[in-house]
Amino acid sequence: MLNRRLLAALAVASLFAIGCGKPDPINETHQGRLEAGDSTHPSDNSFFDEYSFKAGEGYTITVNMTSTEVDPYLHLRGPDGTDIQQHDDIEPGTNLNARITMAAPATGEYTVLANSAAQGETGAYTVTIQTTAPAN
Repeated sequence: MLNRRLLAALAVASLFAIGCGKPDPINETHQGRLEAGDSTHPSDNSFFDEYSFKAGEGYTITVNMTSTEVDPYLHLRGPDGTDIQQHDDIEPGTNLNARITMAAPATGEYTVLANSAAQGETGAYTVTIQTTAPAN
């Protein structure tokens, strides 16, 4: 009886340890389109699409949004749902694409809002999301 309880306890502990581990690094590319009918941002009524991913605390998060049809604007929401970073132009007047690079403040699910800088802008875009684990 004791052996069964011990084995059950070890199995539960193993599952818990696996479930609490850091997420794998990711490298994703999404092709999207801002259009009428999309969600609108409450601050300016601009259209946006959402992309979620998981990152571990301390991972480097890099998000890029490029477009020749809209002026890209990015929002990054943390695991608690609040905006933790926003970005408009990589180089104002020169490169109107948007980029966010930062260390993840906590392990959890993050959400990217692929947005435009102005209300009513519609068009195609590309979003890339990369996470990189910290060096040991």
